[in-house]
Amino acid sequence: MKDAVMYARVSSKDQEREGYSIPAQLKLLRAYAQRNGFRIVREFVDIETAKSAGRKQFGEMVRFFQENLPRPSFRG
Repeated sequence: MKDAVMYARVSSKDQEREGYSIPAQLKLLRAYAQRNGFRIVREFVDIETAKSAGRKQFGEMVRFFQENLPRPSFRG
């Protein structure tokens, strides 16, 4: 099984009303992961506009990758 993270975000009440709510996104992402053999190791959720200064959970996700992905080693 491959490890994966999930990221869900809504930026407006309109998106939420149109079926793109956080619970709906997470349900779809979890189903996709299960069908395709992914193990979800972490979930990140932002509920804010893109105009806001930064997306907290997106930044957390980037830090998670930086801290947890193997670093390539270069040999000459």
